[in-house]
Amino acid sequence: MTFVWTITIPKVCDILLFLFRLTISQPYRSTGTMENAVVLLCKRGDVSCGVLLERTLSFQSLMTKLCAKWKDLTEGSFSLSFSVAGHPQCLLECDEDLCVLYALTLSSRTEFVDVAVKDLVDTSMVSTVVDVCSSSGDVGCDQLVLLDCVGTQVDLPPSFSDNNKSKVLKSAGWCTAIVGVGQVFVDGAVGFRDALFMYSLFHGFKYVYTKNDAHTVKAVCLERHTSKECKWIVKAKLEMPSGYFVIKQFVGEHTCGDASLSYSSSRSTSSFVSRLVSEDMRSDESKRPVEVMKDMKKDYGVEITYRRAWMAVKKARAHVYGDYMESFKELSWYVGAFRASNPDSMCVLERHDSDHFKRMFLGFAACKYGFTFCRPILFVDGTFLKSTHNGCLLSACAKDGNQGLYPLCLAVVDSENYENWHWFMEQLKDFLEDGRVLVFVSDRHDGLLQAVKQIFPSSPHSHCLVHLKENLKKRFGGLDNSKKKYLLNLFNLCAYAPTVREFEKLMNKLKKEGGVKVSAFLDTLDNEHWCHAYFPGKRYGELSSNLVECFNNWIKKERSLPITLLFDKIRLKIMEQLSARRSISMKWKGVICPIMEKKFKGLFNVSKTWAISRSSDDLYEVRCDPSVSVNIASRSCSCGEWQINSFPCAHAFCALKRAEKNLNDYVDHYYSVHAFQNTYSKSINPVPTIWKDVTVGSDGNVLLPPLCNKRPPGRPRTERIPSTGVKTRKITCGRCGQVGRHNRARCKEPLEH
Repeated sequence: MTFVWTITIPKVCDILLFLFRLTISQPYRSTGTMENAVVLLCKRGDVSCGVLLERTLSFQSLMTKLCAKWKDLTEGSFSLSFSVAGHPQCLLECDEDLCVLYALTLSSRTEFVDVAVKDLVDTSMVSTVVDVCSSSGDVGCDQLVLLDCVGTQVDLPPSFSDNNKSKVLKSAGWCTAIVGVGQVFVDGAVGFRDALFMYSLFHGFKYVYTKNDAHTVKAVCLERHTSKECKWIVKAKLEMPSGYFVIKQFVGEHTCGDASLSYSSSRSTSSFVSRLVSEDMRSDESKRPVEVMKDMKKDYGVEITYRRAWMAVKKARAHVYGDYMESFKELSWYVGAFRASNPDSMCVLERHDSDHFKRMFLGFAACKYGFTFCRPILFVDGTFLKSTHNGCLLSACAKDGNQGLYPLCLAVVDSENYENWHWFMEQLKDFLEDGRVLVFVSDRHDGLLQAVKQIFPSSPHSHCLVHLKENLKKRFGGLDNSKKKYLLNLFNLCAYAPTVREFEKLMNKLKKEGGVKVSAFLDTLDNEHWCHAYFPGKRYGELSSNLVECFNNWIKKERSLPITLLFDKIRLKIMEQLSARRSISMKWKGVICPIMEKKFKGLFNVSKTWAISRSSDDLYEVRCDPSVSVNIASRSCSCGEWQINSFPCAHAFCALKRAEKNLNDYVDHYYSVHAFQNTYSKSINPVPTIWKDVTVGSDGNVLLPPLCNKRPPGRPRTERIPSTGVKTRKITCGRCGQVGRHNRARCKEPLEH
């Protein structure tokens, strides 16, 4: 009798033991009989048999062997199919298919292959087909009824219906997780319990342990445990000195009937589910428990609770990305590795006296070099982190010549306050070492405003227009929607007004139309911080900090990762962005960036009907409504837009065309393709982790998690924290009538009858 052992041997002593057993149980193997042979585990119903697949085996011989195994089979009455990784159903119908199967097993070094033996429709038992169209009754004419030899009615489902095709689940291989006596489990009791659980889930029955320890595991069917009506039993024991678990007793027949079948199991633990979803978690860090519940039902046919799915996601994320608390121990190593691979970059890690984490700043040398070719505007803001401890990520971003997001530096602090903003601005100043006068654009955070005034006293600060409009809406009580839109549009025109005269005209109109509350709010604003007409610096028409909001959304998934992986994942995203845009810019043939070239097309369409008069070589009058004066030499227009945006306005476009000047020569150099290519000319170097396991904690300089600021009990917050003064929208539930943050679909409030 031949036994086939499918095991994994990790130790030298286990190899010797394995060879000793193999010599006793399979004396003929040394003769070369099974060299380059694979075992086909052919399963028909609940019975399996093994057939040796050798190079000389033909498909006809395989059919003959299977007919000899099952006496009721005849050639042509069954079909064969096998499964490989990624392809659960591969046809096995001829010698060519058998050769393909043999080649696949050799290339993958597989020792056994599962083959499904499926009976075809047996028409020998059918004696009569009744034409129900000619008989009376309620049966439709498109339905056939078959009678067997004893006159019993048999339903014949239509073979052309797609609804009858059963879906192949990912758990299809679980049917053979438990095979029989002698099966070996290398992972010991844990591996046997997992295999038993998968086997029970596939077959839809429940079991209980009558003995469960590190040496012996014995399980019986739940029906046998309660009413002694089922014979199913399995028992496995630990074998020494190998440490393997081996099945000693197995009765695979259930006599309790199909009424006990179940889709769920109390043994589908969160640890087991986490091992199933770990691979999906690598590609999707933001996978939610609801999605795990749906995937388990769709892919495995298993129902689990939300609590179990939530715990599984948490464990899978910790398994794939590391534990959040343990991640702080790796942060000191990461700082050293980052400095070693990127020596010109800046990385500052601060800790408390008790070696607990305080805050960390990270600035990239490649981005600092590229920022010198970008407009001197920085968009700064903070966003919350979705980790175990409350934390805030501060960032500073710029815009490249093609109006794209250009991250410059970031920091993780405990909260967004004056102390942390002051520290962030100090690090930013040391990092940039730039003599240019910068313009900061952000929302109206008091700590940020004070920090900018102290660290960058000569740099003007611009308020975000979107944030101001949100605050203005709070003063619109009692007005209809059309009036609100009119006032907001008027406020927008005030902000973009290029001249003081135009601004004062629109502002007086807004105060008059808005009333006392709107007028009082406008009086609290400093005009030099939000409108073009009074702004002391040059911000190239930028009035909104939405760019940094885009950065916060860009790293939305990374914000839930442990601290070390958070910094590294953001580094990877910026590194890939620099490389991708560098490759794209090399294909550009123009002089200025594509986005700015499209603006020229728009200016051409606007100015087609305007008349132009020449006053001198550089001075022109554009007769539109109203007419304006354009000075090419000073790059100015009486409308003011050319001076504000450093990009020709529609009037300047007409004058330059009339003067036969090259438009590209009158565009600010920040918008040129050459500047864009220089922006992305440098690279961020990789940070290899090949020696991390050896060096982490070896110097005794281990960083501990933050002292306090731990999140309160309950589910962590995942929604964006509104800026100061932003009014959140209240929802009125249509079911319970309460005002809150749920609607009819998510309402769980009890109703009184």
